[in-house]
Amino acid sequence: MTQRQDGKGAVLVIDDSDISRAEMMRVLQAAGLEVIGLASPIGATRVILNGNVSAVVIDIEMPSLRGDRLAALFRGNPRMAGIGVVLVSGEKNDELTRLAIEARADEAVSKSALSGLPDAVRRAMARGESQRPSQRPSRGGDV
Repeated sequence: MTQRQDGKGAVLVIDDSDISRAEMMRVLQAAGLEVIGLASPIGATRVILNGNVSAVVIDIEMPSLRGDRLAALFRGNPRMAGIGVVLVSGEKNDELTRLAIEARADEAVSKSALSGLPDAVRRAMARGESQRPSQRPSRGGDV
C-alpha cells in the first residue's frame, strides 16, 4: 500500500445516503483529509486493498450489508489489519458504542456529532498504523 508523503492515506466513506455521505466527506475534507466516497459496501475491499486507504468510515444502517458486519469482516481479514475503522450512525450513543465494540471498530461517532469525525478518524488511523506489519525486511534467510 502506497502512502502519501505525510504518511497518511485516504479515508474511505461508505454510506448509502447521498446527503450523509456528502456531509461526512465535506467535514473530513475541511479538516485536510483526503476522502473517497462509496454509496455501497460493494467494492470496498477492492478500493482498500488497491488504494491508498488508511481508514474507513462506515454507516451502520445500509440495505445491502450492515456497517457493523462489514467492519467485522474487515477485522477478520489479515490484509486489512492496519486499516482504521470508524462506525457512524444515528443510533443512540449506548447502542452505537455496543455495536462498535462488537465489530472491533476503533471509534464510533453519532451522525448528530459529525464535528468530532475528523479527530475520531485520526485516532483510528493512528491505531491502524500501530497494527500494520512492519515494512522492514526480515533478518536471516528470508528474501
